[in-house]
Amino acid sequence: MLSLLLVAFANIGTQGTGSYVNCMIIKSGIPKLNYRMLVILTGIYVVTLTIWGGVEEHFGTFISIAAFIQAPIIGMSFADYILVRKRKLSLKSAYFIKGHHAYDYNGGFNLIGLACVLMACITTILLVYNPITGQAESPIFLLTTGSGFDAIFGGLLYYLASFIPPIRNYLLDDRSDLETN
Repeated sequence: MLSLLLVAFANIGTQGTGSYVNCMIIKSGIPKLNYRMLVILTGIYVVTLTIWGGVEEHFGTFISIAAFIQAPIIGMSFADYILVRKRKLSLKSAYFIKGHHAYDYNGGFNLIGLACVLMACITTILLVYNPITGQAESPIFLLTTGSGFDAIFGGLLYYLASFIPPIRNYLLDDRSDLETN
């Protein structure tokens, strides 16, 4: 009985941590999304998966798809902050201070980022690893895994796109909003 109780606590802790990470990724992609709505949507998601009951049967596919969606976002976040922005952000825009809207993009969506996520996921599925079938498509999978390639490729696409002048202007709209010391 004690073992079952410990497993239950471990599962609750794992789900809590996973929900937190997923919420932070969604919040970084849609920063104006209200936290209450984010928690409600995440709750609906977890309840739906629980009622469906197929997660255990399709656990590998479930984890692979989640990693595939998150991986290019992680790669692009790294490329954006370190390589494109060179570790300089407009905190006023990041915290939605009135009159500072450098990160609003198109209604809060970075279209270049969304395009890079889509291209990275499709390329990875076609060339490296298919998360639905669990089939490795290339020996690159043995070096990077599917989500590793997805993160690297998503970040690389985003970084290369930043060299195209109109895209660079779109991505670096915050440059005029930076404070100088």
